[in-house]
Amino acid sequence: MSQVTISPSLVTIPVELVYRILDHIRPQQIMLSLRGVCQRLNDITDTYAPYRQIDHIFLKPGEMNPDKFERLANALKFNRTVTKFECVGDHIGWRGAKMLADVLKVERTISTIELRPDSMDTEGVRALGKSLRSNQGVTTFNLSICEAGGQGADAFFHALRTNRTLQKLALRRYSIESSAVRKLLADALKVNKTLKELELEVNFLRAVGTRQLAEALKVNKTLTRLKFHYNLIGSEGFEAIAEALKVNRTLQILTFHNESFVEEGALAFAEALKINNTLTSIKISWSDTDIQGIKALAEALKLNSGLKSINIENSGVTSEGFRALAEALKINRTITHVHIESSHLGVDGTRAFAEALAINNTLTDLTLKSDRIGPVGAKALAEALTTNQGLTTIDLGYNEIGPEGAQSFAQALQINQTLKKVTLYSNKIDEEGTKALKSVSKDGLELGFYG
Repeated sequence: MSQVTISPSLVTIPVELVYRILDHIRPQQIMLSLRGVCQRLNDITDTYAPYRQIDHIFLKPGEMNPDKFERLANALKFNRTVTKFECVGDHIGWRGAKMLADVLKVERTISTIELRPDSMDTEGVRALGKSLRSNQGVTTFNLSICEAGGQGADAFFHALRTNRTLQKLALRRYSIESSAVRKLLADALKVNKTLKELELEVNFLRAVGTRQLAEALKVNKTLTRLKFHYNLIGSEGFEAIAEALKVNRTLQILTFHNESFVEEGALAFAEALKINNTLTSIKISWSDTDIQGIKALAEALKLNSGLKSINIENSGVTSEGFRALAEALKINRTITHVHIESSHLGVDGTRAFAEALAINNTLTDLTLKSDRIGPVGAKALAEALTTNQGLTTIDLGYNEIGPEGAQSFAQALQINQTLKKVTLYSNKIDEEGTKALKSVSKDGLELGFYG
């Protein structure tokens, strides 16, 4: 009787021994070297505890060459654990983008893709966009710093017409100058049923593209978050969005960064807020503003019953504009969060907010950060806090309130019964102010300060 000799190998030895071998290999190396070799190794690594913990791949600049990335892409086709793929740097390129696109056509476990390449050409971007037509796993796709422009973005917009899983799309630093490509986005939003968040950053939609997008918002029923970041939408763009807000009933969070909130556009937007009660949050940051627009916004807040959060950062609003907003807070009973940062609030604006706090008990979270409040403004706010019964969180960082302002707050905190978190970092409070704040001892109060 002949005897058959079987040489031991990873394919034949017991699972327990394979585990002991894997104990000496880094989980990422397992993915690069062993995944896809054979079905048995795939099954074993799927049950190997350290490997099962790999749920996030982050590739930093220079970490991979094209050959290693090819091995990683092949391994991801058999992926059962990784849910987030993140890549920063130049090792993707058009070839890597195509490899990743091939993965996404068959893989359903990865739900988040974040790519920040140094550059990526049209061919690579189109491959990624086309993969979303068949992919059934990705819910978030962020693509930044790309040179492909509208010719690459068109593939993503085409995919939005049929994709049924993508919920967030962020396209950053694309120059979408083509009217035809802008129309593709608008047309896709008219029929898409799943996208909830859209971020358009440095896409140069301009007024024409914004009007097309606004028309889509009139019929879209799923988008809840929309961000415009340096798209040169202008007053005409704001007017178009305002008209859409009069009929849209799903958009909840709207952000404008580095856009011009002035003249007729700002006035039209304010008028829309008198009608729209679905929007819950507005952020205006690093944007031009004028007093007429801010005053109109303030008047709208007296009537609006939907907004809960207002965020204004570095937007050139004067103390006169902030006084108008503070007057609105004396009447408004729905806004719970106000965030004003790096603005010209000053002492007069702060006093106006202090007067509002003496009346308004709906506001729960107030941030006045780097707003030139000074000790006088801090004292006015502290006095308001002795009677206010609504605020639970206040942040006055970087306002140079000094020891006098710190002492005023220390006294107010001994009386106030609702505040849970107070932040007073970088305020030049010195030893005298520090001593006063350290004397505050209240259960449930988180008090942060230094300098």
